[in-house]
Amino acid sequence: MRQQYSSYQECMDFFQSAQVQNSNLFKVEYIGTTWEERQILCVTISKDVATADTKPALFYTGTIHAREWIGIELSLTFAKYILNHIDYDPQLNALLSRATLYMVPCANPDGYEYSRTHFSFWRKNRRQNADGSFGVDLNRNFSIGFTPNKNTTSNVYPGPSPFSEPETAAIRDFFEAHDNIAIALDYHSQGNVFFPAHNFIHEDALDATDLNVLASNMAEEIRKVSSREYGVHMGKPPTHLISGSGREFYYSKGVLALVVEVGTRNISDYMEHMSENINENLPALMSALAEVPNYDKHHRLPRVNAFIATRVGAKEVTLEWEYPEDEDVYFEIYRANKPKSFCQSANCVGMTKSATFTDCHLNASTNYYYFIRAVCKKRKIKSPYAPKIGIRTRPEVNMFSKIVG
Repeated sequence: MRQQYSSYQECMDFFQSAQVQNSNLFKVEYIGTTWEERQILCVTISKDVATADTKPALFYTGTIHAREWIGIELSLTFAKYILNHIDYDPQLNALLSRATLYMVPCANPDGYEYSRTHFSFWRKNRRQNADGSFGVDLNRNFSIGFTPNKNTTSNVYPGPSPFSEPETAAIRDFFEAHDNIAIALDYHSQGNVFFPAHNFIHEDALDATDLNVLASNMAEEIRKVSSREYGVHMGKPPTHLISGSGREFYYSKGVLALVVEVGTRNISDYMEHMSENINENLPALMSALAEVPNYDKHHRLPRVNAFIATRVGAKEVTLEWEYPEDEDVYFEIYRANKPKSFCQSANCVGMTKSATFTDCHLNASTNYYYFIRAVCKKRKIKSPYAPKIGIRTRPEVNMFSKIVG
């Protein structure tokens, strides 16, 4: 079974070959060295890759937990998809002309190889601890919310201090050196669920709608391919939040960050089973890459302000908002039946240049949720979303007369 999956060396060899054959598209570098002296691979993919660092970027990390092989395999498959489609796919070319993809295919090379060749369900890295035990959970070794724990044999042992591990220190240094990163995706298994980042106030954060819509749009792309439903969960109460994770570290730097839990098991018995989950995630990755220019930290379009419903009837609702005067800007309005929803053409109910919109043909006594963002036709970018609003339409006037009669 294990021979069906790529070794870390095979992964490095593939990306080295891709760089040699496509030097204007791929760039390979090594950003650190593990305890067992393996190099930590980072790959940059962008059109005219020499200018990659000047474009807004998506940061992909995989297999930070050794037994979660999906991360490294998905990175390889996505890179192969890019190589196979770059000659003729206009959408892919447009995305990689405007955005950059940074990938750390395997954030835990030592642990991954130990899982692949010795004990499949190994989770941590391969640090030798002072008591003779092995391993630190790298996804508890980042600084935000780091929680000390002296139980070195625990599967979630966070290490002696934040960034004590060469793997997390290398990721931190690369991330902090690339201020162009706008979105970060950390790939894990299992669960078929998206976990947006926290600032520990959950849905009340200003960008909670952005995080939930990003995840929901990716989930919708997966559903279109396989009919599989991925959940979107911002998390449990603060006392139960994961501490010291990469996701919260990236988010603390102003980046939209998601954990993506793929599949229903850590390691599939056969590669063909894992391939189903990998293939359905390719359009989801494309969807995330398409959003990168909209969240460029240095050239971001302002968010819509004061988005409210000013009149709610049985069959229609009037929405109003505030925005600086700009002849190149118009607005997209989306309607959904649940608070965490995708925002795509299928549920875009209006476009307007004015600061008001009336949505008609609604059902009485029904809950609706509205989302809005500004669009600049000249710069070809969209703003972050305003916080969503929820309304309930009024009962029909004649409903009560029917009940009384």
